[in-house]
Parts: sequence; C-alpha cells; structure tokens
Amino acid sequence: MKSLKGLVVSLIVTAGGAGFSAKAPGTVGTLVGVLIVFLTRDWSGFAFGAFSLVLFFSGWWASLEWSRNTGLSDSQRIVVDEVLGYFVATALLPREPLVLATQFVLFRFFDVLKPPPVRQIDQWGKRFSIGPLQSLGVILDDLAAGALALGAGLALRSFHLLP
Repeated sequence: MKSLKGLVVSLIVTAGGAGFSAKAPGTVGTLVGVLIVFLTRDWSGFAFGAFSLVLFFSGWWASLEWSRNTGLSDSQRIVVDEVLGYFVATALLPREPLVLATQFVLFRFFDVLKPPPVRQIDQWGKRFSIGPLQSLGVILDDLAAGALALGAGLALRSFHLLP
C-alpha cells in the first residue's frame, strides 16, 4: 500500500512525470497545464472549477508528502503548482489556441521573474520548515503568478489584442 501511495504522490506532484524533465521541469509542467486546459475546453466553468479545487487540495497534500519523503522543501520536481498557476492564468479567458499560447508565455514570465507579490509569497513559504504552510507556499506563489498573467491577458483582450 505504501508503494501505491508513493506512486500517487509522484504522479500528482510531477504532473504525470513532467517534473522529472532534465531541462526546465517548470516549463514542461506548465505545458501539461496547457494540455489539460485545452482538453477540458468544453467543460462548464463549474466542472473546471471543481476539478481545479480537487487538484489544488491533492497537489497540496502530495507536495507535503513529497517534501517529507525527500527532505526537500521546494523540489524542482514539484510542478503541480505550475499546472494550477496556469489554470488561474486562463480562468476567465476563452480557451482558444492563441489565448492559451499567450497565457503560457505570460504565466512563465511572471513565474520566473517573480514580481511582487509573487516573490513575497514565495519567500513567505520558504520561512517554514517542511509542513503544511511550506507546501502551501509552494503552490500559492504560482497561483499569484497565474493571477498576474490573467490580469495581463484580460488587459490584452480589452485592447482587442486577444480574442
């Protein structure tokens, strides 16, 4: 049973294995988010929101388990946070290819650059030893980057630069 739990934790945390990418695991994890958003483009807002909440809580739990098992508080293998951040980046926008691509670029930009408040949230989470608050911090900074990307996407859309 312990090995099944480990497999489930690994699949969630690494977004199906994307976190094991030798190069740019965060970018590869975000691409998994793009794929999921594209494949669920016909879902209702309620269904996608419910799915996102389930992934958030399972990602938080899996991140905590992964950190406890590896002793690493913010492992590069953890990319479920990138998937969730990308979900936020696309939440209020049409799920069309140009929009999804634009939001991918915007999300990665804000995730890597970490402008306020993303950096502050990232630093807040790193203040804690491995535990629930530390694992929450791993996810929250990507949600903030996703919110900034969403704001930028909505601004582009208001200027008719996105469909």
